[in-house]
Amino acid sequence: MRKTHLNEKDLSSLYPFSLKGFRRASHLFRWLGMVKPVQKLPQEIFTDHLEGPVEVVRDDVGVPHIQASSMKDALFVQGFIHGRERAFQMDLSRRLPLGQLAELLGPKALEYDRFMRKLNVKHWAKESSSTWSDNTKEYVQAYVDGVNYAFTSQPLPPEYRFLKMDLRKWTIEDTNAIIYQLAWSLNTIWHSKWVYDQLQNERDADVREWLFGMLNMVTPTIVPDSGTYDAWGTIGVGSNNWVVDGAHSETGSPLLANDPHLMPQLPSIWYEMFIEGGALHVFGASLPGAPGIIIGQNQHIAWGMTNIDPDVQDLYRIHLDPDYHHYHVDETVHEIVKRQEVIHIRGQIDEIVECLDTIWGPVIYSESKTEHIAMAWTGFQPLPMVQAVLRINRAHDWETFNTALAEWWVPAQNFVYADRAGHIGYIAAGRVPTRENAPWRGVVDGNTFKYRWSGWIEWTEMPRIFDPARGYIVSANNPVVGDKAPVSLFGRYSLGARAKRIQELIEQVPKHSKETFKAIQLDIYSEPLDQLAKKLLDTDNLPEQWRHILEDFDGMTSVESPAPTLLYIFAVACVPPAIRERLDTAFFPGNTPGVPGSHPFPETLWNLMGERLIPAVLSHWQDIDIPQAIKETTEQLHRHFGATPQHWAWGRAHKARLFHPFADVKILAPLFARQLLPMPGDLYSPLQSAFALDPHLPWPRTVAFMPSYREILDVASPVESIGIHLTGQSGHPLSSHYDNLIVPYLLGQYFPIGPGMLTHLWFMMEPYLSQVKDKVPTS
Repeated sequence: MRKTHLNEKDLSSLYPFSLKGFRRASHLFRWLGMVKPVQKLPQEIFTDHLEGPVEVVRDDVGVPHIQASSMKDALFVQGFIHGRERAFQMDLSRRLPLGQLAELLGPKALEYDRFMRKLNVKHWAKESSSTWSDNTKEYVQAYVDGVNYAFTSQPLPPEYRFLKMDLRKWTIEDTNAIIYQLAWSLNTIWHSKWVYDQLQNERDADVREWLFGMLNMVTPTIVPDSGTYDAWGTIGVGSNNWVVDGAHSETGSPLLANDPHLMPQLPSIWYEMFIEGGALHVFGASLPGAPGIIIGQNQHIAWGMTNIDPDVQDLYRIHLDPDYHHYHVDETVHEIVKRQEVIHIRGQIDEIVECLDTIWGPVIYSESKTEHIAMAWTGFQPLPMVQAVLRINRAHDWETFNTALAEWWVPAQNFVYADRAGHIGYIAAGRVPTRENAPWRGVVDGNTFKYRWSGWIEWTEMPRIFDPARGYIVSANNPVVGDKAPVSLFGRYSLGARAKRIQELIEQVPKHSKETFKAIQLDIYSEPLDQLAKKLLDTDNLPEQWRHILEDFDGMTSVESPAPTLLYIFAVACVPPAIRERLDTAFFPGNTPGVPGSHPFPETLWNLMGERLIPAVLSHWQDIDIPQAIKETTEQLHRHFGATPQHWAWGRAHKARLFHPFADVKILAPLFARQLLPMPGDLYSPLQSAFALDPHLPWPRTVAFMPSYREILDVASPVESIGIHLTGQSGHPLSSHYDNLIVPYLLGQYFPIGPGMLTHLWFMMEPYLSQVKDKVPTS
C-alpha cells in the first residue's frame, strides 16, 4: 500500500515538539512570577448568570461536553470556557479586523492596522445585531456574559503578564468582528482584479498569460453536468468536503467528511465542543469568540463547508474634481467622506489616520491626489451570520437547513449535508451581487453608474444538489457550476486537482467507511507534480541523479521523497526571467513588501501564481529554456540543501510553523512556540499544505495553509463520529492540552467527538440561588 502520511519513526527526532530551552524558560518565568501553572477549576462554580445547574465533563484530549437545561445557560458556559481557554487568541482575533494590533504588539503591526481601519469593520460589526431576532440577541448576550465572567474571574493569560496590559471586556461587536475577519480572509477575488488591472500594458501580456490565461486542463465543477468552466486566476488554497449516501457506505447511512484548510497557528483556530441545552444538541468545531458550532453535527443532521470565493468584490477607480473633495458619478456630484481613525501604538504616541469613504465603499488605495481606488464588498453591510450559525445548529432536516442558510451571507460557502433519514445534499450559500455585462475583470470606472450592482442572486436560485443519482457530492474550492447552469457564478476558484482526486478515490471503493474516508483526507497524491515528473523524464540530457529520483516518484508527496523539492524548485526556474522580475513587484505600487502576512493583502504578485504554477509550466513547455532551468535548479538545490539527494527530502524543505505572536521573540519563543513540523502534501494533494512560491523566500519553506481540522461524521450513529484539530484545546503554554494533539494529528489519528467521548467531570456551574436554598433550614 502506498504510504500517505507520517509515521512514528518520522516523528522520533522531533517529539516532544517543545523548542530547546522550554523547561529552562518555563521554570525561570514561573520563578519570576511571570507565568503561573494552569489554575485548576473548582468542582463547583457559582454565578448569578445561570437559570439552572450546568454540568461540564470532558475527555482526556480536553474536549468538553456542556450539559445544561436551557440554551442560554449552555451558551453562557460555552462563552466561559472559550474565555478561560483562549482569551489571548480571542483578543487577537477581534483586533485583526478592527485594526487594533499595534496597541498590543507595537509599531510592527502598524501597516496592517492602517489598512484595516480603511475598511471600517467596527461600524458594520456594531450594526450587525440589528439583523437578529430578539431570541438571538439573548443567546449571544448570554455567550458574551460567559466570556466576560471568565475574563474577570480567571487568571489573565500569561501573554498579558509580558505585555503588561489588561484584557478589555468582550462585546457583541467583538463577536461580529471575528466573523468579519474570517470573511475578509476568505474573500480574495479583489486581489486578482487589482493585479489584472495592473497588467494591462502590452509589455505585461506574457505575465498576464501566466497568471490569468487558459490552461490545458479540465476543471471539474461541483454541480455535475452543468457545463465547463474556464478558470480565471486561481484561489490556490482551500478546503475539502464530501458526502456519500447510504448505498455507498458500509453502515447503510450517509457519511460526511470535512477538512477546512487555514493558517497553522498555536493554539488552533478551532475549539472542539459538545453543547447540550434546550433546543441545542450539537458538537464539532467552534470558533473562540463566537457562540455555537461552526462545522459539525446535531441529533438530526451533519454539515461541512468549503470556501467558494465568488465574485463579491469590485474595485472602482474614482477621479476627483479639481477641489479634491468631490467627484462626479455621471451627472450627480458626491462629496468624498473623510473619517479620522485613532490608532493606539504600544510604546509610542497615537497616530491619526484619515480614511476616505465613497458611495461604492471605502478607499483602499490612492494612486494620486485625484485618483482613488474604492472597494465594494458584500461584507460592507450588517450581517446576520451569528444567527445563521445558531439556526444551523438547530436545523433538523433539509428544509430547516435551507432556511438557516438563507441568512449565511458572507463568506459564501459550499455546504454539504447529510441527515438521519438518509438524504444528502449541497448548497452554495451566500449573497452574490448581480451585474450588467458581468463579470467585470480588473478595476471599473467609478465615475459612472454603469458599474452599479443591480441586486442579488435570489436565494432560491443558488445552486443546490439533493440526493444525486451518483450517490456522492464533492467540493474542494473548485467551480460551483459550468457555463450551462441557469445561474452563473464567476469566482476565484481552485483548478480542481483536489476535487478530481477525491472523486476518483470515492469511485474506487463501492462501500465507504471511516477508514476509507481517513485515507482520502490523508492522501498526498499530486497529479500535476506527477505529470511534471513524467514530462521531465522524457527530456534529453536529464541529469542521471534526477532520473533516478523521478523514476522512483509515484506522485506521492511524502516527507522522505526528494522529488517534490526538486520539482518545485525546477518549476519556479521554468518561469521566464522577465516574468519572474515582474512577479517580484509589490502588490500595491510604492508599498514595501514584507514577510508573508505583514499586510492584509499579498506582498508581491507571486501570491497570485499559486496552484497555476505547474499547469502553466506544462502549458508553456515548448517556450521554456529547459537546460537553463535544470542548471538553475541544480544550483539552488546545492546551495540550500547540499549535493546529497537524501538532504532534499520534502520534509526538510517544507514545514509547518505554528504561528504565535511571541514565536519571534527570542526569550519567549521557547515557552510559546513549537518546532517546525515536517509536512507531506503540496498545493494539489487532498492533504493540501500550501506554501509561498516566491523564490526570494528562504528554505525550508513554511506552510501557509493546511488542514486545520478533520472530521468524519456518521449521522445514523453519532457515537461513531470522529475528528481532530492541529494543536490542542488550551491556549496556556504550560497546559498538557496546549500541544497534545500535534503528534496524533501528524500520525493521521482521530478521536471520538460528541456522544462517543469517554469523559470525566470537569466542573459544575450553578446559580447562586441554589447555594442559598441549600443553606435555608427546613422547619
